[in-house]
Amino acid sequence: MTTFHARSLAVSVCALLFGVSHHANAQDLSHYRDVAFGSSVSAVVAITATNAADVKLVHQRPALIRELAWRPQYATGRALGHNEAAREVTFRFYDDELFSIIVLYDARLVEGLTNADIIDAVSGIYGPATLSPSQPPAATSYWSVNSSTAIARWQSADYEFTLMREVSPATFRLVGVSKRLEKAARAAEIEARRLDQQEAPRRLAEQAVVDAARKKAEAEKTRTTNKGDFRP
Repeated sequence: MTTFHARSLAVSVCALLFGVSHHANAQDLSHYRDVAFGSSVSAVVAITATNAADVKLVHQRPALIRELAWRPQYATGRALGHNEAAREVTFRFYDDELFSIIVLYDARLVEGLTNADIIDAVSGIYGPATLSPSQPPAATSYWSVNSSTAIARWQSADYEFTLMREVSPATFRLVGVSKRLEKAARAAEIEARRLDQQEAPRRLAEQAVVDAARKKAEAEKTRTTNKGDFRP
């Protein structure tokens, strides 16, 4: 493959993955498309034209953790004839600040693309990639799923994007984080799980009381109805 063709392929893949051509502001890791880390839930809902009702509550204490799933392939206003490779983008918020962006690509639309193809495409947006096998990226140590393998990362003092290769289905996942917010969110989620485990017996007991009261009320309602209708 000639250098010209290699560059053309990288630009084409870049447009496929990001919906944009190569732009001059490379190395700026503070955004994914038009969405900036630190954005509020309402701002991301407005930018992505999603529904506030689709925002999911993950944890309520010790900090508010929420997430929003966006499917660009079905977004209104998408250019006709454009293949949108991002199947689902998950935005995660810590106390109303966007701290994590997880992009899962459509397996059909990245079929046949090599690691180098995808890395070149992402590099067209975020600059040269690096990967240190002996020190996994912060994003992958907490967010890795589905037997993912980190194949490249792009990082600055404040932000990090990690490209993952998925096993089944065979696709790619791009994980971006605000390092400051992700650290706080990770600590909050660990504490939330600890509190959930600690409070589980009490919650089970409370639910048992609620269930018993509901069943008693249903039984009494049935008894009252049947008693009124009963004729010997």
